[in-house]
Amino acid sequence: MKDLEERFPSVRFYNPLLTEVQNEVLIGAGSLIGSFTLIHRLAVIGSNCTIGSHCNICACKIGNNVSIQTACHITRGVIIEDDVFIGPGVVTLNDKLTDSGLNYPHICKRARIGGGSVILPGVTIGEQSVIGAGSIVTKDVPAGETMLGNPARLLVKPLK
Repeated sequence: MKDLEERFPSVRFYNPLLTEVQNEVLIGAGSLIGSFTLIHRLAVIGSNCTIGSHCNICACKIGNNVSIQTACHITRGVIIEDDVFIGPGVVTLNDKLTDSGLNYPHICKRARIGGGSVILPGVTIGEQSVIGAGSIVTKDVPAGETMLGNPARLLVKPLK
């Protein structure tokens, strides 16, 4: 297998010797990939993305200008749209452990997910929504809303 810098000349790797990118992966120009990160076969990563160190990126679709911080697990089938921020230690899940098959999380444009959060199977994080650090997201998050806690609940905004 060719070395990473040959395969992806417009991508910067913190340390190409400590990063694995399997075959049939697409990574857009201007992206930055951290050390000890594994990018699985069929993953698609857009342009100008940052993938931190110690990440596991399965066969998923990541848009442009996405920042995924250190130690995240992005499971197979997840869709992450453009301009999303995902804090360190976030885990996405796709299996409800039933016979109903896999259900993939969907993270919409400009969403922000705080570190240590867990996104359960089939959950949609709405456009421009915010997930507080350490939240367990068990249901869909409406666009523009903030959810936090375990399980995550809508943050009630004070009346003006």
